[in-house]
Amino acid sequence: MLLRHGESEGNAQSRMQGRRDYPLSALGREQAARAAAFIAQSGLTLNAVYTSPLKRAFETAGILAEMGVRPQALVDDDLPEIAAGSLEGLNEAEIREAHPEFMHRPLRETGDFADYGGESNADVQARLTRLMARLEARHRVAEERVLLVGHGGFHYQLVKALLCEPIPRICILKFGNCTVSLLRMRERRGLYMGELVFHVPVELMGGTSGEGAGRFFR
Repeated sequence: MLLRHGESEGNAQSRMQGRRDYPLSALGREQAARAAAFIAQSGLTLNAVYTSPLKRAFETAGILAEMGVRPQALVDDDLPEIAAGSLEGLNEAEIREAHPEFMHRPLRETGDFADYGGESNADVQARLTRLMARLEARHRVAEERVLLVGHGGFHYQLVKALLCEPIPRICILKFGNCTVSLLRMRERRGLYMGELVFHVPVELMGGTSGEGAGRFFR
């Protein structure tokens, strides 16, 4: 199960966050509470919860715990958002001024920030491969259900890697703030692959999406 964090102060300001550490906004805290209620009411038992160390995800995981979602989240250093280098902290107008070429890159290049001192697509693939190998070693035999609290850009890359072989560069799947996704992993003719069971935005939980599902992975 994947949960993107609630709206952050950076989201509310339409800024490219990356590893920039913004806290949740008031709306983000309300979204996190709705996601916590949704997960609790789903009846799906969680065997482990892991969270990104960045405030917007860590605070979201804390709200889940306050509302009775168990077990308590453990920080995983491979779950942070994709590092965006010199783009971090900038809004769209500032990006257009400082890095006008970024706005005109083809879609297949939008998840790669190597040109700006951030992570390349290869860096991200290596990180998510490392994460999944570790989770598989810990939880696969017992067929456990694991919740990852993290970020839209990294979750997007993670879902592509779990569902597709080979991994595509382009896939249109929107991760708004506090979207909850469930993937079921199965052996398929020698490959360990996933199927997307549900992908629920916060609006379907009775909440408001706010401005957190904008153009950029942030």
